[in-house]
Amino acid sequence: MCGIAGIATRDGLRADDANLLDRMLGSIAHRGPDDQNMQGDGKTLLGSRRLAIIDLAGGRQPQADESGLILATQNGEIYNYIELRKDLEQAGHVFQTDSDTETIVHLYEEHGTSFVQFLRGMFAIAIWDGRNGRLVLARDRLGKKPLYWRLVDNRLSYGSELKVILEDAQFERVVDRNALALFLHYQYVPAPSAILKGVAKLPPASILVWDGGDPRIERYWSPDYQPKSRRSRQEDVEEGLSILREAVRLRLRSDVPVGVFLSGGMDSSVVTALMAEASADPVRTYSIGFEDRAYDELPYARAVAQRFGTKHTEEVVRLDAVELLPQLAYHYDEPFGDSSAVPTFRVAQIAAAQLKVVLTGDGGDESFGGYVRYRANNIFAALDAVPTPLLRAMARAGRVATTPLGKRNKIHRRMAKADKLFGLHPDARYVRQMTIFDQSDRNALLHELGDSTSGYLLDVLRDGPSEPLDRMLRADVLTYLPEDLLVKMDRATMANSLEARAPLLDHKLVEFAARLPADRKIAGSDTKALLRTIAKQLMPAEMIDRPKMGFGVPIGGWFRGALGDRFRDYVLAPDAASRDQLDPGVAARLLKEHRSGHADHEHHLWILLMYELWARTWLRRSTPQ
Repeated sequence: MCGIAGIATRDGLRADDANLLDRMLGSIAHRGPDDQNMQGDGKTLLGSRRLAIIDLAGGRQPQADESGLILATQNGEIYNYIELRKDLEQAGHVFQTDSDTETIVHLYEEHGTSFVQFLRGMFAIAIWDGRNGRLVLARDRLGKKPLYWRLVDNRLSYGSELKVILEDAQFERVVDRNALALFLHYQYVPAPSAILKGVAKLPPASILVWDGGDPRIERYWSPDYQPKSRRSRQEDVEEGLSILREAVRLRLRSDVPVGVFLSGGMDSSVVTALMAEASADPVRTYSIGFEDRAYDELPYARAVAQRFGTKHTEEVVRLDAVELLPQLAYHYDEPFGDSSAVPTFRVAQIAAAQLKVVLTGDGGDESFGGYVRYRANNIFAALDAVPTPLLRAMARAGRVATTPLGKRNKIHRRMAKADKLFGLHPDARYVRQMTIFDQSDRNALLHELGDSTSGYLLDVLRDGPSEPLDRMLRADVLTYLPEDLLVKMDRATMANSLEARAPLLDHKLVEFAARLPADRKIAGSDTKALLRTIAKQLMPAEMIDRPKMGFGVPIGGWFRGALGDRFRDYVLAPDAASRDQLDPGVAARLLKEHRSGHADHEHHLWILLMYELWARTWLRRSTPQ
């Protein structure tokens, strides 16, 4: 696991490029505190910051082929490197190390840019082909590892985080207004956009080739939801469990100890169970909870830890955790609005004090159908035959009936959300469910009319399968998962020099799940039906059959107290950095409505707070506090 950065040129390196790359690598030292190295020729420099996990003595990057003309660096892990090495040695390749990165070099020698098809892992890769003067960049299929790039004046620079690009003093930090609108809409900036003009993100499952002209970007993988499995349910259970076991086993390959983030939910519990099954020593588990019981899963995590005899560490996240916010703004160097970054960052800090690698439960919901919106889609489809005015009248009546319970009451809030979804096309309904700031509030904040952001999701949906559930699952796998959840995990763990591995995002498991029939995912009121059956083979049913809680944070209450004061001090301050882009009057109204109890704006307020902290950190070029 490493952080990578580099510079490739058409006309030759500049005199100061080695110093520039040194600064670029220094900006991501947290991703690889064990070593720094760079190598290249007259046209390019490839650099790496190393977090030593595999081949501790010999795994220094860049790695070279036998001729020394092909160099490779990667941020990530190739889990099937042992099997790949055997095949490559039989083909005549000579290895100098036991590193997984060296397999990339020889695969490229053997297969060219098709090398990515052989990799089973998470990665952002840079290859310099000195034979042809060609730079090749690639990201893993699901987008676990990030990669930013910039092309200007026949020079292509790249790196694991945006801050790498910002080390170039000639780069002007200008906010991309469309990227900001996307952030307000979805709480993240999706690839290929970046928050600053002149920078791009390489999308997941994509490869970029640059040989001095226009860069060529191609997608090399996408989940296929057809044809559907014709196996019996029991056969699917056995196949799924077999792939899961292999996925966990491969991710235990490490020359340093491996732990696991245990939330207490089904996905991380399954990973913990299989890890305990495959490990000779007790598994180390790490959990985070909250004082607010509506958000706290610690009792469930504790029960799983006891069941499998783990060495368990846990902590309760309190409001004082918001002191982490300046660090979040620094490490999430684009605006990022998912508040669960706070507990994720904190549990990463705790685990990193003891080890370098953890497994996570990421990916189960998007592949196996775990979100309430999937189940709700079936309900809305059944209601499509009812006249929309009647449905909305019923929803309004429900809201009136529950008003005495308060506008923050769960039933009241659900009625309000449902009222906005009735009568919409399923694609538009999905976009609305994924929306934070609606069009009117986005326009008010940005002083703009029109909507340039909905097309991002609608295009993904329109290219998807016809079956409604698969359509939503695919959209989540291609958007919400890589742009929100995996960004959250990557930055939180790497900020603390910790590698996170996700067995449920093994691409073979994702492909298996994609071809499961709908009733193997949503069965009546059960979500993740097949994974639920697998889980019950590994632990008692009472550990599995409970309401889904998610990984939320009680920010609604926090904003009615001290965090609201913090919001006023930052976002509504006369010298707020966000005033150049966002209307502070809208922000003030949202805070007032939330604190008075007239509305629930917790997510909106969080997004505005995180944008302000990002702007203070990166537009004003300050450092983490």
